[in-house]
Amino acid sequence: MSTDVPFTFTLLGTVRGWRGTEELSLAGPQQRTALAMLLLAGGQPVTMEELVGGLWGPDSPRAGTTTVRTYVSRIRTLLEPEHRRTGGPTLLVSAGSSYALRLPASALDVTLAEQESAAAEKRRAHDPRQAQILLSRAVGRWRGAPLTGLSGPFAEVWRERLAQRRLSLLEARIELDLELGDARPAVAELTSAIARDPLRESLRLLLMRALYQCGRQAEALEVYADTRSVLVRELGIDPDPRLSELYERILRSDPELLPDRAGSAPEPAPSPRSGPAPAPAAVATPTPAPAPTPAQLPADIADFTGRERLADGLAAALDAPAGPAVPIVAISGMGGTGKTALAVHVAHRLRARFPGGQLFVDLAGVTDRPADPHTVLGHLLRSLGVPEAGVPEDLDARAALYRTMLAEQRMLVVLDNAAGTEQIRQLLPGYPCCAVIVTSRARLAAMPAHSVDLDPFDPGEALALLASIVGRERVAAEAEAARELVAVCGHLPLAVRIIAARIVARPGSGIGDSLRQLSDERRRLDQLRSGELDVQACFRLGYDQLGPEAARAFRLLALPESETVSLAFAAALLDIDEFDAERLLDDLIHTGLLQSPRLGRYRYHDLLRLFARGLCAETDTEERITAALSRLLDFLLATVRDAYRAVRPGHLIASLLDAGPAAGAEFPDARSAHDWFERERDGVLRLLLQTVRRAPGLVGQAADVLLGLDPLLERAYAWADMVELGDAVASAARGAGLPRAEAATRYMLAGALWQLGRSAEAAGHIERAILLCREHEHPLVLAEVMLVNALITAARDGGHDRRTVELLCETAEFQRRVGNPSGEANALGSLAFAYTAVGEPEGAIRASTESIRLYRELGDRMGEAQALVMRGGALGLAGDTDAATACYTRSLALSRELGTRFLEAGTLYRIAEIRLARPDAAGAVAAAEEARAVSHEIGMLRFEARALATLGRALAALGRRESARDRLGESVAIYHRLGLAEGAGAEKALAELTGPAIAPVVPLVREG
Repeated sequence: MSTDVPFTFTLLGTVRGWRGTEELSLAGPQQRTALAMLLLAGGQPVTMEELVGGLWGPDSPRAGTTTVRTYVSRIRTLLEPEHRRTGGPTLLVSAGSSYALRLPASALDVTLAEQESAAAEKRRAHDPRQAQILLSRAVGRWRGAPLTGLSGPFAEVWRERLAQRRLSLLEARIELDLELGDARPAVAELTSAIARDPLRESLRLLLMRALYQCGRQAEALEVYADTRSVLVRELGIDPDPRLSELYERILRSDPELLPDRAGSAPEPAPSPRSGPAPAPAAVATPTPAPAPTPAQLPADIADFTGRERLADGLAAALDAPAGPAVPIVAISGMGGTGKTALAVHVAHRLRARFPGGQLFVDLAGVTDRPADPHTVLGHLLRSLGVPEAGVPEDLDARAALYRTMLAEQRMLVVLDNAAGTEQIRQLLPGYPCCAVIVTSRARLAAMPAHSVDLDPFDPGEALALLASIVGRERVAAEAEAARELVAVCGHLPLAVRIIAARIVARPGSGIGDSLRQLSDERRRLDQLRSGELDVQACFRLGYDQLGPEAARAFRLLALPESETVSLAFAAALLDIDEFDAERLLDDLIHTGLLQSPRLGRYRYHDLLRLFARGLCAETDTEERITAALSRLLDFLLATVRDAYRAVRPGHLIASLLDAGPAAGAEFPDARSAHDWFERERDGVLRLLLQTVRRAPGLVGQAADVLLGLDPLLERAYAWADMVELGDAVASAARGAGLPRAEAATRYMLAGALWQLGRSAEAAGHIERAILLCREHEHPLVLAEVMLVNALITAARDGGHDRRTVELLCETAEFQRRVGNPSGEANALGSLAFAYTAVGEPEGAIRASTESIRLYRELGDRMGEAQALVMRGGALGLAGDTDAATACYTRSLALSRELGTRFLEAGTLYRIAEIRLARPDAAGAVAAAEEARAVSHEIGMLRFEARALATLGRALAALGRRESARDRLGESVAIYHRLGLAEGAGAEKALAELTGPAIAPVVPLVREG
């Protein structure tokens, strides 16, 4: 910028500008308005949105942005005609999508007036005459109505503000006039000013003082009477107490109202009522009190607990060196997490950093009537000292004035309980000297802010809050009950605070008493209420904001007892497509009633789930709830049918899983099906159990879903999770008179019990399943039942024998007759194992070879891996250990590729066995250790016992007798625990190591 030819601009009257002595042609009113906005920003960037809003307000034309760019271009050319040839503009520059006009302070009359006012304030105490001159010069810069010739909302706001500023400066100068004895000229100025602004009481107060100093006591008293009459007539109020006080002082001819003798003005003439004027005394001038610095923060919480690191981070984010934008912290989270408490605590920590003050507004965002930004801006402007008459009516004008008032102040603004981004957009300061804290149940993703999603406390923080209220000694005395109590409260700060207050209010009760009161889920929320604190009321504020669809979704989604639900689950439950489901779930997240821990997964806080279920019980009929659960079962049935086909290609059981028109998740391969079950396992199994207990009429669907889970349960080795569920579904099916559903469920239950080594329990279920299948002609399930029956018979009778071989031959033949090649291949694999167990390698090789062929034709790689294990065992028995090792190696590779850990464990155990037979005891130890680790990890105790037995024998072969005894002892203990006769080999090996003097291993208590 050239300093040789200075610019001058006047806004305190007609808007004009000069380059040196040459007046600039500023064109029409709107371009002048744009220039005024840039000038009054004091070099700070002005956004395109602010320029458009300032020129036209909310009804801006479509081409508003283009028009503004044209004005900016013209102003640049006006200021720097050669800027395009000299490297671009240096005065009016772009800052992103904003513009900044960089001129020296001396270029603008508004800035000069403020500088003169500030200088006068500094000189007033020691050089009042010079201060008087400076203030007179500042007032004199107004040459008529400010911003004459401009139009639009910006001009209206600033014209009023600048007019009010002139009055303030005039009053300050007249204060000095009266202190210095210059009362007579002040009377004329004040009379004229009051004619223009008859309701401004501070002007009338000065006029009363000026008249009194001029000896016109009666007229001064008449001013008071006139003021009172005007205020009562126009506003229905009495005069300011300062006017009344001055009136009383004038009545008694208070000498302190006269100027000091040192003043240059003559003494006032005697009052006709008071006689000669008394000797002048030091004046005590009542002046209008300046607006106090806003300090609106609520009190900090005395027992604020937890969140220390978070509070440190938020304080640092707000106290960082000023950047180009206002620092904003947005704290979101469900109701009751302590968002307001955290915001207030952080704000109190930063008070010293924001000497301009602290503004606080409750935006009532979770009520049915959120605060209107127009009303809030009016409150904020009055808090900043803007008189009622100076508050614009237009929303954009209020926002512009608000930003202007904060432009040069370090002010902290706390906007609590926001409904969303739109509500707070106009409430944000415009310049980075200020900072903002926003709290909301909604995530304010559209706002550029340092965002924090506030979760409930962790257990330690919740305990610390409880201890801070009820006392550390009481918490220490009932430590376990205290931990359970805060857990039952979901570690929600509001709930913990309420229950702590209830404990304190009942000195004779203990923490354990409160825990027992909260143990009943149906009444838990009723207990979480103390005075004005109420968890249920807190939740209802958010719920009451929901539309009918979102409210229904909130209630029904709480039905499943799983920790999280997927988007597909939600869509099925609500009977809508996933797109609409996601929209509704986003609404729930927005109101803080639902959480999304990761993409596509949704969960409730424990207490919110109870709240939603309570609403569901009140609002939704049992028929509607049953229909929702039925839709979810149909979705699951379609899903497990597709999973069954992916995991067991060609198996006919999948044809029994009829889900009707319902669509489920689809799986391109077995791994994706297993991955789905790994994610959904707990939720699916809990839902089935919940459904048969709540809606017995849905047991047929539940039984079908359970049957479809068979291959997924096998790979996950989730049989322990099946026992309670299988019992419940089987009993419900029997009670509902559904023999096929009962048969299929007892088949699943018997298989689970056999897998867990509880063959004696399994036998009763499998016998019942056989009976039902035969009575009710259920051949496909009967074929599966026959296989499990053979395996249970073998386990119960001490191992595989000729009877087992016969049963498995019958099973394979029956599978062939019903046309189920997958089932036939599975039966042949089990038959190969039985042949091996009875010492008939030829039959085992024949059966396993046929099993492998069928599996390969079906494309069932997991089945192939299982059959390879059986073939390896047969080849090993035949003495071909190299071929056996090749089969095991291939099976191990397939099982690891497919992620079938149970098969991996079984294959490793067999590799250990064949290495021990070679003999390669060291290699056997390595394989057995690995087999043991995998078996233990997946909870497959029978395979773990086998691996331990092989490990013990291998260690004995290496001469490590003590370790060998320990491993064999562990193996025998597991066999006894499971009640399996196949542990006899391990017992014999242990006896050979310990000798006859060693007492036999005492069986452990059996599971079950």
